[in-house]
Amino acid sequence: MVTARRVLMLTLTVLAFVAATAVAQMPQTTTQQIPGAPVVTTQKLHGVVVLIEGNNVVVKQSNGELKTIRNVPESKRIMVDGKEVGIHDLQVGTQLTATTTTTTTPITTRTVTVGSGQVRAVSGDTVVLLLPNGDMKTYKVKPDYKFMVDGKEASVYELRPGMTVSAQKITEEPSVEVSANTVVTGHVPPPPPAPAPAPVAEPAPTAAPAPVEAPKKLPKTGSPVPLEGLLGFAFVAGAYAIRKFRG
Repeated sequence: MVTARRVLMLTLTVLAFVAATAVAQMPQTTTQQIPGAPVVTTQKLHGVVVLIEGNNVVVKQSNGELKTIRNVPESKRIMVDGKEVGIHDLQVGTQLTATTTTTTTPITTRTVTVGSGQVRAVSGDTVVLLLPNGDMKTYKVKPDYKFMVDGKEASVYELRPGMTVSAQKITEEPSVEVSANTVVTGHVPPPPPAPAPAPVAEPAPTAAPAPVEAPKKLPKTGSPVPLEGLLGFAFVAGAYAIRKFRG
């Protein structure tokens, strides 16, 4: 009974060692993202709201072109004259300024794979390795590349058939990460002043009536007698003339 238990324990130990060795021989891969120096740019756009329909806004830009902003979310808030307003509170004629800050960050994705293999053949800078999964791979190695053999570094020229080596494979893939943030502010211009009323023409001044001369009066010392004598003289002269004309 004791012997059987010892045999079982020994078998489990061997299996654990084999499993650990197999895991150790499996390629180990780690990935790391290394960010570079970010580049920040800022762009400002100006425009005037000319139409609002539902959640769509049409803006006339400073260059005269019309731009349609579609499906503005209900949660979007715009700072207009110091107050936050939603899409449905926006007014036609509001002057908008959109400030977009774009951050561009270069990213290098570095993948390091550590694997092991048994050297099967070496020729110059080329080595043939038998990998743990049974595949046989041929590698052309840079002269300055270092393998690990029994915890020590060794170049490809120092390798010999039968050695177990571990090596790192490093790959780097560049990419760009872009993030943008847009802040929109607005201003409602005051209404234009009302036009001044048209001047009212003043009536032309009325001409003053011409003064009427008072009738002349005879002096108080006058008498109708001389007038009667004059008339009598006229009648006499007329009668004389008629007689003479008849004769």
